[in-house]
Amino acid sequence: MKPLALEAILTSMGIKPDKAHQGVSISNVTHNKFYPGNHTLYFRRSGRIFLDGEKFKKFTSFYIVTDSSFSNMDKLRPEQIIMVDDVMKAFFTFTSYYRHLFDIPVVAITGTCGKTTTKEMLKHILQKDCKVQATVSNKNAGCYNLPYLMGIDEETDAAIIEAAVAEPGHMMETCKYFFPTMGVMTMIDVDHTDHFRSFREYVREKEKLIRGLNNKGTLIINADDPHILSMDFSKYRGKLITFGKDKQADWRIKDMYSHKNKTYFKVNYRGKSYTGSVPGLGEHNVYNAVASIATAREMGMKVTSAIKRLASFEHLSSHFEIIEGRNKTVLIDDTWKSNPASLKSGLLSLVDMARSSQRTIAVLGRMAELGIYADEEYKKIGQLLKEIGIDVLITKGFFAKDIAKSAIRAGMKKDNIYHFSEEEEMKSFLDTFLQPNDIVYFKTDDTDHVFDRIIRHLKR
Repeated sequence: MKPLALEAILTSMGIKPDKAHQGVSISNVTHNKFYPGNHTLYFRRSGRIFLDGEKFKKFTSFYIVTDSSFSNMDKLRPEQIIMVDDVMKAFFTFTSYYRHLFDIPVVAITGTCGKTTTKEMLKHILQKDCKVQATVSNKNAGCYNLPYLMGIDEETDAAIIEAAVAEPGHMMETCKYFFPTMGVMTMIDVDHTDHFRSFREYVREKEKLIRGLNNKGTLIINADDPHILSMDFSKYRGKLITFGKDKQADWRIKDMYSHKNKTYFKVNYRGKSYTGSVPGLGEHNVYNAVASIATAREMGMKVTSAIKRLASFEHLSSHFEIIEGRNKTVLIDDTWKSNPASLKSGLLSLVDMARSSQRTIAVLGRMAELGIYADEEYKKIGQLLKEIGIDVLITKGFFAKDIAKSAIRAGMKKDNIYHFSEEEEMKSFLDTFLQPNDIVYFKTDDTDHVFDRIIRHLKR
């Protein structure tokens, strides 16, 4: 965080500083009461958060912004308690003030799948020349927004933020922290729909990124995604850039092929053809790569430079990660998360990479946060397994059993389907069942760490 004068912060929020506030430097702003300290401004964002002034009295330069009283307030000096009418209004007034201290490009990336990979690719491309502030791994929940914002300082050249959506209001809340100047939409499918009344409402929440850009700036979208194309862009007055296989796409993806755990591709942009590569397999990786290249280009980088840097990008752990297994088997760890779109993409990539001599074995767990769409999506996956010719299906857990039922109804042989509830039972089965050349694909919700242990058990 850039250290700020407390009186400047208070003035930005429309509060007249006291004499006691003058000359005080603030180097930490938080809404977590468990991180008190000197030179810290704490926003008590809810009156339901219990505070005890006795615990904070040892900090001489610790200040609390609140709109309600709390226990042992008298233990603190009067100037340490900054009373406001509406603490959330004061909080977001501060985030706006802090964000606008820095004239830097801020990229907000949203989508059901591809956010983290696209963000990491773009960061990899930029960070040789720039200091980049970015979300860490897939930690994109709202509780991380303030720390990420405070990570921007005078040395920051650009910021890349994953704009995740799990509930209504999440998109605009993120934008109220970061005021993005650029937006990227990767793809949209069913996920996190358990808190939305309909899938259309989920899409509309993603669509609010347009409003979060204040209908200006630069927006880069997947031209092949029907849900993105269904959005209302009529009020958008910024620069709209498209990528995908569509003939009208600004960045038109053409030839793709995989070789030795790399995917090679060609993309046409402004009459020129460029060839690039990314680690890992699957068409989705190419879409993420082209989205990151297009964004880097809009941030001032040459296309050739972006492509060259992307070639050294390291594949993300548990994102269709190919691992050498015991007894000449091949393991694919795709357990980063599981939703219908990523599971379908993973299964198709499994079939594409498998040779005729290899049995394709899908080991599947639950897909979380689907809400009312769960039954329908589990049914679709079961049908897909039969359609693309997966040889063996292994499911774990109560919910994943519905995939097996659907696969049987679709015509997959019951003798090739197995279900387990216990970790040790599953390990024992795989120890005896797997044969040399088998290619085993693992996919589940990222909270099921049993799959991690099974993969480690089967590694060479």
